[in-house]
Amino acid sequence: MPLNLEEIRSLLLQALRQPGWNQVGSLEIAVGNLKSKMQPAPRQSPVLVADGRAHLERGESSLINEVIWSFIIQGLLVPGLDDSNQGWPFLRLTAYGQRCIAERQILPHDPEGYLRDFQRSVPSVDPVILEYLTEALQCFLRDLDRACAVMLGAASEKAIILLIESYANSIADPNRKTQVTAQIEKATSIFRKYEVFEKAFVNIKAHLPKQLTENADSLLRGVFDLIRNSRNDAGHPASGILISRDSNYSHLRLFIPYCKRIYELILWFAANPT
Repeated sequence: MPLNLEEIRSLLLQALRQPGWNQVGSLEIAVGNLKSKMQPAPRQSPVLVADGRAHLERGESSLINEVIWSFIIQGLLVPGLDDSNQGWPFLRLTAYGQRCIAERQILPHDPEGYLRDFQRSVPSVDPVILEYLTEALQCFLRDLDRACAVMLGAASEKAIILLIESYANSIADPNRKTQVTAQIEKATSIFRKYEVFEKAFVNIKAHLPKQLTENADSLLRGVFDLIRNSRNDAGHPASGILISRDSNYSHLRLFIPYCKRIYELILWFAANPT
C-alpha cells in the first residue's frame, strides 16, 4: 500500500538525520530504504534503479517532493549545496533546520508522530486538549504563527482548568472546599485561577511524591506563563508583538512534558484527599 503524506513526512525527517544526502534523489533513496524496513516491498515489475527508489510505489516520489517543498517553506531546507551547485536538485539544511534535526525527539514538523508521542505520554488526555493541539500543529506547519500560539494557549488553558478542578475536588474539608471553590469561581481569568491553585499547592507539596514536585515551578508555572503570554500577544493586535516560529517551536516541544506532569497531578488528586 502506498504511503500517505504524513508517513512520507515522518520518513523524510528520519532521512534528513542521516549522512550522505545532498539532493532530491538521495533523499528519495533514503526514504525508500526506510520504507523497506517499515513494510515488505510490494511486488512490482523489474526496475533499472538498484537503490532505495525501487521500494517506492507510484505517486510516492511526488509526495516526497511535496514534503521537501513544504520543508523549504518552513525554513528547514534550502535549494543548493554550495557556490558551484546553487540550485535544484541540490539541497541543504538551513541553520534552523540543523537545530531541529540535531534534536532526537519527535518534531512539531511531524504532526502525526508528535501526536503519537503526546498520546503515549498522556494517554487519558481530554479530547478538547487534543483538538486544540492538533490545530496548533497544523497552524505551525503552515507558518500561521499567531494562530498556532492561540490554539496552543487554548490547549494549555484547558489542561490547567482540569488541574485546578481536580485539586478542588480533592479537598476533604467541606468548609475549605467551599471557600477554595468560591475563590476559583470568583477569579476573572485563568491567570487568577491558577494563582488560587498555586498558593494552595505550596502548602500540599510536602505530601506529594518527589517526582511530582521536582522542577514543578519551572515545568508548571514557567511553561504556563510562556504559552499564556504568547497567546495573549497573538490575540491582542494593539500589543504590536510578533509571534516567532522559534517560540512556537519551543512551546510545542515543552507542551508534552508540561501536560504529562499536569495529568500526573490530576491522577494523584483523584486518588488522594488533600
